[in-house]
Amino acid sequence: MPTVYLLRVSETTLQRTQALLRQAPGVVLGGSGQVLADALEEIAALAPDIVACDLRLVDSHAMRVAHELGRLAARPQLLLLAPTADDLQLFAALSAGANAYHVDDGTGTGLVEALQRLHDRRARLGPQLARQALAAFGVERSPLVTARQPAAPRDAGPAGRQIDQASRHLLTLLAQGLLLGEIAALWKLDAAEIERRLWRLVRLLHVRSRELLIA
Repeated sequence: MPTVYLLRVSETTLQRTQALLRQAPGVVLGGSGQVLADALEEIAALAPDIVACDLRLVDSHAMRVAHELGRLAARPQLLLLAPTADDLQLFAALSAGANAYHVDDGTGTGLVEALQRLHDRRARLGPQLARQALAAFGVERSPLVTARQPAAPRDAGPAGRQIDQASRHLLTLLAQGLLLGEIAALWKLDAAEIERRLWRLVRLLHVRSRELLIA
């Protein structure tokens, strides 16, 4: 059962999300705030499993949140709450250290499921983010006929410095607009396994980002 800390830019949205999580089974609301500078000490003390954060806050943005969480002794996972999967800051924040995202339409629909998914180390990527990931890893899309083969998820050959061919195939299918269920059917895998692979791919984006900073 994940413990969650909320960071939201709007007081109204914060209150609505607090009410949702307090009533939700399988999730514990550990704390909440609107200002990163005020929340960091509480997050360090509470050591939540997940921080759920808007892309933009009163005093900061999600990339700064990811950086600050990375300095904690017990680093929580970071779930980005975005109005759209096409927000220009979303991929930058995922690369900077966020672990997953949830498209928040203001109603709270799907948020609890997104938190539980992340707690299980699973993530999702939309087509635009998959295209950006391919570019970030410096690889082009696989031939679609190859990516669709049942053997594609077992292709452990290298596809650049950081990812293997199976990951390249997965990003290719997502970039083409295929849904997780469609990929699972093609590859004869559970959708949850594909989400676990995507979570690991996001972690590799973090590694790439750190390497670029060092360089």
